[in-house]
Amino acid sequence: MTNTLRVFIADDEADARDKLRRLLARNLDTILVGEATNGLETVERVRALRPDLVLLDIRMPAMDGLRAIEMLGAHLPSSPKVVFVTAYDEYAVKAFEVRAFDYLLKPFDAERLDAALERVRRQIDLEHRPEASALQSLFDRLQDGAHAEAVTARGDKYLERVRIQSAGRVEIVHMREVEWIEACGNYARLHTPTRRPMLREPLRSLDEQLDPSRFARIHRSAIVNLDRIREMRPTASGDYVVRLESGIRLRMSRSHRAEVDRRLGRQG
Repeated sequence: MTNTLRVFIADDEADARDKLRRLLARNLDTILVGEATNGLETVERVRALRPDLVLLDIRMPAMDGLRAIEMLGAHLPSSPKVVFVTAYDEYAVKAFEVRAFDYLLKPFDAERLDAALERVRRQIDLEHRPEASALQSLFDRLQDGAHAEAVTARGDKYLERVRIQSAGRVEIVHMREVEWIEACGNYARLHTPTRRPMLREPLRSLDEQLDPSRFARIHRSAIVNLDRIREMRPTASGDYVVRLESGIRLRMSRSHRAEVDRRLGRQG
């Protein structure tokens, strides 16, 4: 049973715990070692049971999941991996700041949970190899540095791709794949057809690094890929609605219309 993944569930909703219990039962190399219904109980029981993985809700009584993971010290080598399982996507940035391993949005399916479990297994296996201490040290240095590093090409003229470090992995995003970019405080969310990663870069700074023939600011909170614009319509308020290739509609401020027109015209 040395390869068995010992899992703990923390969620105040009985239906959510039931679903996780059923999905975990499908995995023969996974065993449920305990459950909790609030954050305080989670901290106490996890410290006693020492599971490999905690499937943790965020909004819970007594203590929320974010505070619980901080108290557990989930960044320490001996601490369990933590995967947040929640219906609220607005906590994603904070979750990765406290070094959550993954973030599952409800409702999720068996395939998504299985993928998270497999990633946890691979990481634990890596940490138990002889070279693990050196690798962990390198990873810690990367995590303690910039959350995401901008990598440019073409003589450092414009940003072409970004490298995002989060949850035990390095993710490469090519800017040509990004349909639009959303401001999230001091972060920017990159919207691609398949992913929505968070980049630790304010939108204003990111706007200055992007190729103006490809990207344009349409609002104080949004940048769009000009190649993905399919339609622009005026509204009664004098602003515009921009429809992108994916079908999503975004508001464009009047003050940005002339510049967007100019850049679209420049592309022919």
